[in-house]
Amino acid sequence: MDNRVYVIGAGVGGLTTASLLVKSGHSVEVFEKMGKVGGRTASTTFRNHILDNGFHIMPFYKKSAIFEVLKTLGIESKLNLAKVDKIAFYSDAGFHKYPKGIGDLLQLSLIPFSSRIKLLKVLLPMAFTTMKKTEEWDNLSLTEITKKLDPSTNAFFEAVCMLAFADTADHISLGEFARTMIRANPFKGGTSEFAYPDDGGYDAISRVLGDYVIANNGKIHLNSPIKKIVVKDSKVQGIITKDGMFHPSECVVISLPAYQGINQLFEDNVFDQNFVDKVNKLDKTTAVVEVHFALNKKIDSRQIVFPVGDFTTKGFFFISNITPSVCPSGEHLMIAGTPVHPSVAENPKMIKEIVEKMKDELTSIYPEFKKSLLWDRPMAWKLVESVVKEPGLVWKSKMPHEISQVKGLYFVGDSTISYGIGTDSAAHSSILCYPKIENFLKHSK
Repeated sequence: MDNRVYVIGAGVGGLTTASLLVKSGHSVEVFEKMGKVGGRTASTTFRNHILDNGFHIMPFYKKSAIFEVLKTLGIESKLNLAKVDKIAFYSDAGFHKYPKGIGDLLQLSLIPFSSRIKLLKVLLPMAFTTMKKTEEWDNLSLTEITKKLDPSTNAFFEAVCMLAFADTADHISLGEFARTMIRANPFKGGTSEFAYPDDGGYDAISRVLGDYVIANNGKIHLNSPIKKIVVKDSKVQGIITKDGMFHPSECVVISLPAYQGINQLFEDNVFDQNFVDKVNKLDKTTAVVEVHFALNKKIDSRQIVFPVGDFTTKGFFFISNITPSVCPSGEHLMIAGTPVHPSVAENPKMIKEIVEKMKDELTSIYPEFKKSLLWDRPMAWKLVESVVKEPGLVWKSKMPHEISQVKGLYFVGDSTISYGIGTDSAAHSSILCYPKIENFLKHSK
């Protein structure tokens, strides 16, 4: 057997998998179509500011799947992390402390006291249930419980959903929401704290993982898209790179979104059409408008603020309050974002209107905002791959890590079986998939 393992994609999913494999002594090569690692978290530099591709955050801090991988590799000290715990909600009545526990929730001034009691009756049973029990709720929408709440509590819930899922309650599975409650519950070993790389740029996580892969005799090929994965007699034979060269291997790991890998990297008829149709249901896309703002003064000491109610902007992220390394001394960097219909992301006029609304909203909250604005940089992401979080599309309804139709083929990433969303889901996927790959390599020698 050719013992080389090829990993396609150098995002968090691909690099966590590659890192676990090289730790076990396997020969691993990672192929990335872009010129840097990080995948969907890759950052750019603009006017000496580090700009993320959207706002990313490590959930549950040292309880996260990403941190678990780093500890397994023994490199957690290589990633300097800044805590993100200065979070608040904002309504017309002012700022409200982000509730980290039951005591905070009882004192939440955002909603009436009677509503807080009702909310606790909804949330406490979820926070103290079991992960196994939550799987029974995977096909239900979160709105099954939120529709029973009063308008002010519902508005609060929507802000929470933006914090935890970057989406609205009707797009979120009740099961996945309950798992988030459990993982944030300190009485069950959880935490509601978050983290961000102190050196700036969320792709610092991928850079640390990439360095580990290379230091342990792995290889990472940048600017190297894969044209085809070659399959014969239901077994992986290798890959064909952009230059048409064939590279033999009996084990290939795809860390692209599953539906992209299935539809783009194989000859026709490799997979059963019913299987392809099922995978294509995971192709859930959305669009967002995000704007980076550079300021010449600090307008808030908080790190994150979520507006509650009828606001265009769904979140303000004061990145330089998390870590000043993202911008030059004396300047401050923030990003504001809102989900939009895909048609909006194609319309420069509508994007401009949204940016102006954001500026007006920021000025209404922070009167000095416009006077301190140095520049803004809007980004409209059309068809951003949406992390799978909708009812019927979470946990085991996602793409399996291996399929019987092709031996030696594996899938990792947030569209495959895993808890959570985004990069934490991608790392959890790798944790679950790695033993399967290890077992295949062991028995194929």
